[in-house]
Amino acid sequence: MQKLNKYLLLINLFFLQSYLIRFNLGPYPSNLQEVLIALNGLTFLATLIKEKRWPNWRKHWILGIFLILSAVSFLSNTIISEIDFIRHLKFLFFAGTLTTIFLETFNQEKEKIAAFEVMGLGAIIFGIFSVTYNLLGFNVAHDLRLLGPLDAAVYLAYYFAPFFIFFTLRRNWLYALILGLLILSTKSMGAIGGSAVVIGFYYARKIDKRILISVATLLAVVIFYNKILPTIQTDYSSLDERGEIWQVSGHLLSDWQTLIFGAGLSQFEASYIEAADTVLGRPPLDYHVIQPHNIFLLFIFHYGILGLIFILYLIYEVLCRPKSVFSWMLIYFFIHGLIDTPYYKNDLLFILMLLMSLAVFPRGKRLA
Repeated sequence: MQKLNKYLLLINLFFLQSYLIRFNLGPYPSNLQEVLIALNGLTFLATLIKEKRWPNWRKHWILGIFLILSAVSFLSNTIISEIDFIRHLKFLFFAGTLTTIFLETFNQEKEKIAAFEVMGLGAIIFGIFSVTYNLLGFNVAHDLRLLGPLDAAVYLAYYFAPFFIFFTLRRNWLYALILGLLILSTKSMGAIGGSAVVIGFYYARKIDKRILISVATLLAVVIFYNKILPTIQTDYSSLDERGEIWQVSGHLLSDWQTLIFGAGLSQFEASYIEAADTVLGRPPLDYHVIQPHNIFLLFIFHYGILGLIFILYLIYEVLCRPKSVFSWMLIYFFIHGLIDTPYYKNDLLFILMLLMSLAVFPRGKRLA
């Protein structure tokens, strides 16, 4: 049973994007990833029973904090959109389940590294599939950004980038090159810039400073022409939209109750739609804004001031004491998270929770 549990876990890790295969189980809308995680959960429970042991709950303190913050938020807020609330709980449940199985199944560092190699290989295969999917004429963006079957290029870039950093830091240059090219094809400046900053800081002591300055200058020019210049030359750009989002967010947080308790689990979009016209004095560029495009705003709107304290603590711990490759991967989430936070998805929430669990431990201790 232990082997079956491990094999199912590796399948889940390789096929993280299997949630795209959707269907109904009776009246319940589900997907292949949920079914695979449910099966993995059964084999995991059977393994625990056979081995007569309980999970080491100290390994799962991150999940515990997420659950506590969610409970406090639920008790403190009125749910405006029940559908968004239910989706939030689903993401949290399945991501937490898979994270728990991972941490209990892979105890040795080399096992965890091997598991991330499997995940990274899955990202490469999905990237190649995405290129093929778009080249065949499906879901092609008007500006020819690589989307694959996903809804936005930034989602795809966010999925690739942690594994690009993983393979680069471990000097697996072939896999890193493939993922780097895939990220470039998404044209996500957040993923490109965030990855470059993380890798630059990691190798800062080993690379000639002139090379780092040259790369940083080139990156700044690329970001200027792709993000800042369109904002100046047109009435609409992604930065213009973010400016509106942050302006409305500031207005929402001027209410002390929202500042302390948040807006509710995945209730930001509903709150934004209610307030945007009044705050901006006109219709916003887009009403369908599911996340506030900033990691600090995301945690405070979901979980209130406690959520903000939680993410600030994690950032402090990781930046002051990066312990492993997992810490550097998590730093990427914090950097790109300053402008994009699509974390509450079937794949990214699991990766984020897992990296948090592996990178930061109570009192700075590493858990086996």
